[in-house]
Amino acid sequence: MTGAMRITVIGSGTGALTAERGPSGYIVEAGNEIFLLDGGTGTLRQCLRAGFSYKDIDRVFYSHLHPDHTIELVPLLFATKYTPGFNRVKPLSFYGPRGFKQFFTTYVQLFDADITTGDYNLSVQEISEREIQLGRLTVRTAGMAHTDNAIGYRFELGNKAFVYSGDTDLCDGIIELASGSELLILECSFQDEQKIAGHLTPTEAGQIATQADVKTLVLTHVYPPVNEDVLLTSVRKQFTGDVIVAQDLMILEI
Repeated sequence: MTGAMRITVIGSGTGALTAERGPSGYIVEAGNEIFLLDGGTGTLRQCLRAGFSYKDIDRVFYSHLHPDHTIELVPLLFATKYTPGFNRVKPLSFYGPRGFKQFFTTYVQLFDADITTGDYNLSVQEISEREIQLGRLTVRTAGMAHTDNAIGYRFELGNKAFVYSGDTDLCDGIIELASGSELLILECSFQDEQKIAGHLTPTEAGQIATQADVKTLVLTHVYPPVNEDVLLTSVRKQFTGDVIVAQDLMILEI
């Protein structure tokens, strides 16, 4: 890795599964740690395809608690507990929005609470709309317009910033969070004429990127059968910076 941070798109799609796009999931390499952002169906297997094992993940960040973003939480704990010949000793930390601790406890207890035990320290934290420091890395969150507790994330390392919206509608939170960032991974679920509350259209995505003055905009959380050329055309009417439509296993570096 030559940049400050490297992001691998694990899933650029939604709960409406396609063969080309899995639901939300991103690996972030920052400093000497590996983070997972969200994790819908198939995320762990797709991580392996991208060269990342669940054994190596240090921290997991969730934007909100819908299943296409969180369903692999239990499979991650289950694999950590029951992989033959593997004994995790390094800490594993989970972060999420308001209500995440209760969600974590309830979800795990549906299966077997014993999957949270081992020779490693497991921590579960709620970090809604606040800032935490992880060594040289600053992680900041802001509320998003999706569920009543949805958050987006901003990761700052040195003079570089990467922002992930999770799911959101047009709101001040995402504009402020993304302000001046090198890279904004922003949901763009539907074309302009298909607008649904709680999600963004390409015109709105372009407006956000322009108002936030970001360098590169990456469109993700794409529902089928959205036309990628139409997305790009609509965004470029609003935003003159670099625009990319995310693809599964795409690597981005800042």
